[in-house]
Amino acid sequence: MRPVWAISLLLLHLFNMGGYQLLFKHFEEVSNTRLVAKIDHQDYDEKNLLEIKVPIHLPYQLDWADYERVDGEIVLEGVHYNYVKRKLVNDTMTFLCLPNTEKTQIHHARETFYSLVNDLQQETSNQESGSVPPTSKPIKFNVTEFDQDAVVFELNQFNQTKRADFLLFSSVLADNYMPAIERPPAAIA
Repeated sequence: MRPVWAISLLLLHLFNMGGYQLLFKHFEEVSNTRLVAKIDHQDYDEKNLLEIKVPIHLPYQLDWADYERVDGEIVLEGVHYNYVKRKLVNDTMTFLCLPNTEKTQIHHARETFYSLVNDLQQETSNQESGSVPPTSKPIKFNVTEFDQDAVVFELNQFNQTKRADFLLFSSVLADNYMPAIERPPAAIA
């Protein structure tokens, strides 16, 4: 019975450490896949498209006659958008984007969850809600207070090469050294 409890508590702890991140990531991927499927089947309202223009400075570029389908996403002011189409005209790339409201809501829920879990709320919100502020604050410490340098690494190899006599060592650079030109030998007549 004890191993079952130990394993279940260990699994609960592991889920608490990284499972929520994986869960939120999975939900974001599912919402993104749904929206891309809607875009591929052209099951969206043209009125909801956001137009983003980006200047392009390339020599010898050609204008495109029509929009072409493109995959990708961008986040503007906290809202997630998926690219639908793009078109190059003169020196401007025009992207038509569709807001991914589902992914934005999941991202906002994730941020809210982590702020609540990590106790990042301000004390002013507690005072505004009418609750009595706690008399004792939770202990907050810095990990570096307890960090001791038990292991000290010294790289003495670099210091020894500075002090070593270079005549004892042969190196590739020394082989390429060209001695000064001497006088040619005397001609034998």
